[in-house]
Amino acid sequence: MPNKLKIEFPVQGWKQFLTSKKEMLDAYDRARVKAKTQQVETSHGRVAEAELRKWLSSFLPKRYGVTSGYIVSPGLKSTQKTPHFDVIIYDQLESPILWFEDSPDVTPQGRSLAIPVEYVRCVLEVKSNFSSSTVHEAIEHLTELRPLMDSLDDPQDKYKLHLSENFCCGVVFFNLQQVHQFSEKALSNLVKGLELRGFFGGMILRGEGHTKDITGKLSILRSETPTESCIGKDKSSLPNMGMTKSVKITDNLHFLAMLLWTEPYFSEFGFDIIAMMQGTYEVGRISSFHGMGATGFEPT
Repeated sequence: MPNKLKIEFPVQGWKQFLTSKKEMLDAYDRARVKAKTQQVETSHGRVAEAELRKWLSSFLPKRYGVTSGYIVSPGLKSTQKTPHFDVIIYDQLESPILWFEDSPDVTPQGRSLAIPVEYVRCVLEVKSNFSSSTVHEAIEHLTELRPLMDSLDDPQDKYKLHLSENFCCGVVFFNLQQVHQFSEKALSNLVKGLELRGFFGGMILRGEGHTKDITGKLSILRSETPTESCIGKDKSSLPNMGMTKSVKITDNLHFLAMLLWTEPYFSEFGFDIIAMMQGTYEVGRISSFHGMGATGFEPT
């Protein structure tokens, strides 16, 4: 009887999986160089959004469409402003498209679509650089979803008004610059995401000064006891790891933000989103071993 396979580490194709991340960063860097010739440097930010949508569209199961655009609910007044979001992942097998707007980004993912609320599965805010101001802006923009996430529709309700039970949201940053390497405020601003249903943190694709192709994982942790920040010139820098001072909720409940870096986090980010949208995500368990690997574990 043949031997039964067991999970290997590194797994097949883990380096190839990371090429998608490299392609995103290469496109972003080209746009950043071109942007330096402009009076207002904004084009590389639009490229970052478009490249993330492009990767997600090629990576996610075909059930899921990826677009920028609007989330529409019959529960909101027609006079209420509909915010625009960088990345909306939705059930494209079931969802109608209420309207669309063309964009200078001529790819299919570049158009802004209006998606009915019940078919939206995930929203991501994308920023070029990780800093206290960009984290604050990203979380503040996600809070515009609050009217759609503060309640759940009854499964028997014929007309859906709110985001689905398995909805998730997060933030993605393309770069962590050295100038922000000791910014505890940048990381602590992430804790405000606790107010958002389905908020899981996010990722940073690159930290300046890294020699390996590692990805930063942004997460919020809970603790029964208070914790102190480990970030500072005489402590640790964000490109190494970061942990903020905790926020007290009750005597036995505290929350803090953490940033860790490894090569597998890019894969973990993608498969965790799939698991969350499908309702199979488990805290503390790897959602998939596909794409898992690290240079230090490669056989010599």
